[in-house]
Amino acid sequence: MAVITTNTVSIRCVGHNGRATLKEAVSEGWRMCRVCLSFICPKCIKEFDLKMGGVCPSFIFGIEKHQLSLAPIPVEKVLVFVEENKTEGITAGLLETLFYEDEQMGFIPFYATMDDKPKKDGSIEDDAEPPKIQEEIWASFGFVMTKRRRGKFITWEKIG
Repeated sequence: MAVITTNTVSIRCVGHNGRATLKEAVSEGWRMCRVCLSFICPKCIKEFDLKMGGVCPSFIFGIEKHQLSLAPIPVEKVLVFVEENKTEGITAGLLETLFYEDEQMGFIPFYATMDDKPKKDGSIEDDAEPPKIQEEIWASFGFVMTKRRRGKFITWEKIG
């Protein structure tokens, strides 16, 4: 089980979608928008101030346009938020897409797909065995979630 600290929690910049640990973000001067609670790095703050007149880049994600209202990152609140959501089992958007989308499609009515591609010999690959999703600890990346089918690696994402 991963320990939640400023070194293991990462946040994303709403401007360029880059990621940094909470500790790195605080030391580098990242800020949080008070209006939409998005995180933004110093470089993107300058860019959006110069090129967009200080408009918060969160409008890219469908949030109503507003001016950046910057505040320091509330580290304690972020850690509490992560702890609460981790215990509830909420998965992030990327993890949700990579690992659980296939399983959820079975619950959507009238869902159909034409993904079966013939092999070179004309047969269709048998995907009767569902993929196995598991947590692993890798020496190079630490705590990760992997998706494998019949022992073959499909995808992975760092989660801790």
